[in-house]
Amino acid sequence: MDIRVYTLEELEAHIQAINSHGDLLSPLSPLRLLSYLNNPRAKPGDPVLFELRLKEKLVAYRSLLPDSYFDPQGNAHRFAWLSGNWVDPELRRKGLSTLLLQEVDTRWEGRLMYTNYAPASKAVYDRTDLFPLLVERKGKRFYLRAAAEELLGERLGSRQLLRFGDHAANLLLERKLRKFEPVDKDRCRIEQLSGLDHENGDLINRLQKPSLFRRDVEIFNWILNYPWVTEDTRDELDYHFSYQSERFENILLAFTLPDQSRGLLWLVMHNQAMSVPYLWTESDLLYPFMARTVIHYMISKDCAYTTIRHAALTAQLSLHKKLFLSVREIPQLIFAHKAMRKQVPCDREIQDGDGDVVFTG
Repeated sequence: MDIRVYTLEELEAHIQAINSHGDLLSPLSPLRLLSYLNNPRAKPGDPVLFELRLKEKLVAYRSLLPDSYFDPQGNAHRFAWLSGNWVDPELRRKGLSTLLLQEVDTRWEGRLMYTNYAPASKAVYDRTDLFPLLVERKGKRFYLRAAAEELLGERLGSRQLLRFGDHAANLLLERKLRKFEPVDKDRCRIEQLSGLDHENGDLINRLQKPSLFRRDVEIFNWILNYPWVTEDTRDELDYHFSYQSERFENILLAFTLPDQSRGLLWLVMHNQAMSVPYLWTESDLLYPFMARTVIHYMISKDCAYTTIRHAALTAQLSLHKKLFLSVREIPQLIFAHKAMRKQVPCDREIQDGDGDVVFTG
C-alpha cells in the first residue's frame, strides 16, 4: 500500500494526469477541483487530497476543504473539513479509511472538523475516539409534497410504482397549495439578486461578525461561482460523489421593510429539495416574510421538502404546519478533533450552509 499526499499547488497537475487516462476513476470532479483551486481560505501548501494506491491502482482517497473559525476576539484559526471519503467496495472493512485518516490527522495536526457525514464515515471517526461533538443544531424537515421515489427509490426499488404514487398524491395537494398567498409587497419588498453587490456585502459582513466561521462576501461569491453540482449531464465521470443534477439553482433574495430594515435569504434548489444555507436580518420582523417566501418558492419551483435548522425560521415555518404533509426532526451534528475542541467556541452562531453542504444543497 502506498499513501500519496497532494497539496493545493500540486492538485491541478495531478487531476489532469488522472483525467488523461479515460479508464481511471477521479478523486475530484472538475467542478470540485475548480472550487478547491479558488478557495480564498486555502494556501498553496495545504494538503487537500490523500490517496491510497495498491500497485498503482487507486483504492481509497480522502479530500479536505480548508477553512477558518474565529474566536470571540475576531482571530482566525485555520483548519480543514473532512469532505470526501471513498474506499473500493472490494476492500472495505480492512482499515484503509482509518489509515488515510491517520495520515490526514498527522499532516493537519488535528485541526479537523466534519459534519453532514455518511453513516459509514462517521463509524470510522467514532472508532478513533478523536472527534467529540462540538454542537448539535436542532432542525426540521418540512414535507410539502410526496417524494417517495427520490427518498426511497434506491433503497426499495420499484421506482415506477413510487413515481405513480407521488404523482397521485401531489395531484390532490395542488389545489390546497395554489391557495397559498405570497408576501404582500406593500408590507415587505422582495427583490431577487443576480449577485452580491457592495451594499449587500456590507450588510452580510456586518451581520456575520457573531458567526463561528465568519464567511464574508469574498467566500460567498466563491461558493456561488464554483459550485460542486451542475445541471449539465452530457459528460459522465467515474466519480463517487454527486455532481450532476436535474436541477441545481442558487437564489438570492433581498428583503426591505417599510422602516428600511433589510435582510437577505439564500435558497438552494437541488432536484426536489430546497435548503436555506444562509439568511441575515436586521430585524426579527423579517422572519415571517422569509418563511412565507420559502413556502412560496417551494410551491412555485415544485419542491417536495426543505430542511431548516435556523431556529427563528423553523419556528415561523411551523406556524404553517397544516400546509405540510409531515414534519420530522432532523438535527445537524458538527464534530471537532479533540486537539482543537477546547479552543473552538461552541456558543458562536452557525448557519445551515457552514461546512461544505452549501456547495451541494
